[in-house]
Amino acid sequence: MSDDLGRALRGTLATAAQEAPSVRPELLDRVEAVRRGRRRRKMAAAALGTAVVVGGAGVLGTQLGTGDGTVPVAAAGALKPVARADLGAPVKVRERWPDAVRELPARLPDGSRLQPVALLDGDILVGTTESSLQRPDRLWSYDLGARRAKVITNIVIPRGSKIFASDFAVGGGRVVWWLSYRVDGRDTVEIWGAPVAGGAAHKITGMPGAEVSTLLIDGDDAVWAASGGVYRAPLTGGAPAKIPGTEGFGIVSWPWIGSPAPYGDKLGYVRYRTLKNVRTGERREARLAPFKGAWSCGVTWCVGGSATGVRYNGGMPPIAVQRRDGKAGRTLPVKGDMLAPAAGVVYGRFLPYYPDGPASKTHLLYDVQTRKMLDTGIRRGNEVMGGRTNERDPQDFFTGDDGTTLLDFSKIG
Repeated sequence: MSDDLGRALRGTLATAAQEAPSVRPELLDRVEAVRRGRRRRKMAAAALGTAVVVGGAGVLGTQLGTGDGTVPVAAAGALKPVARADLGAPVKVRERWPDAVRELPARLPDGSRLQPVALLDGDILVGTTESSLQRPDRLWSYDLGARRAKVITNIVIPRGSKIFASDFAVGGGRVVWWLSYRVDGRDTVEIWGAPVAGGAAHKITGMPGAEVSTLLIDGDDAVWAASGGVYRAPLTGGAPAKIPGTEGFGIVSWPWIGSPAPYGDKLGYVRYRTLKNVRTGERREARLAPFKGAWSCGVTWCVGGSATGVRYNGGMPPIAVQRRDGKAGRTLPVKGDMLAPAAGVVYGRFLPYYPDGPASKTHLLYDVQTRKMLDTGIRRGNEVMGGRTNERDPQDFFTGDDGTTLLDFSKIG
């Protein structure tokens, strides 16, 4: 499908890849209910699914700033149209950056299908097997060099389960996930964890609710967003603590949180228009040029796409790309029935984008920094992608019947 990658690779630049040199960028929430089954199947989350550890706990309970740290933002510049001819021929990622694309086995040595979670240093592939569709039952580590697999832990499936283990996040030698169940008419969400080296799974915490978005590891804490705000709990276990001032916010790219968090596509809607940094209290607002559509923003870049109830000449509007500070605004042409990926750029630079619409045979990216097209060489088809749940995560996986392909955005220069 022409919009698969655009909806699956959701994310934006980690804290100031361009604006705060002291912070190294690394790699969204998921929002459409129809995608949840697919995302749970492939669990690359955490970004993506796969997630990575972000250093420094101990400050998560700090009251957010009240606006004194707001950075002034100039008025937005105009959106300048980019013609198809200006995009040029795509740069072949496999040839220019061969380490960015890697083929991985889709099955364990015993033939069991492995749903990838993360590829760790030392060629250790962490993944899950399923007892039935969308029902992970075990976590595995697979040494690709030695072709040796071992069980990390068995996954507990509570009575009354509604959402099975989802959004596995790896960091600091730990792996965490969440699940939900309903008993006696009450929905409960639980966060679970286990050591990557292996050991019994243990419940970290639980709270009323039906689901979680963007679970990650921050130092010694698990951090996640839910309908009531952003929460934390020690990995060793304990009651969840809501971070003060996070009501209505979701995690954009930790430690940045944004509001409004729920996804919307009405005309003029701006997802994550307001950003707050939970560590420094800094606030940022999006200043965007007029656009006949809806926006989704990350820390640095915003992407505009179609809005519901709006008629467009030719069926679809162009795709808009603009920095949150109002700079570098442009529109990209849309061809055919391709849906505009109003979800954000990946790893601070890459927008899934198909200028030739359904005719594109491989997954393509538009580099918003260099303004060049990139061809990943990964063929489009019925493969399932992981989807980012943590924007700092550079990894995404494409799993089909004949294998799994890892795309590592951090290896693209």
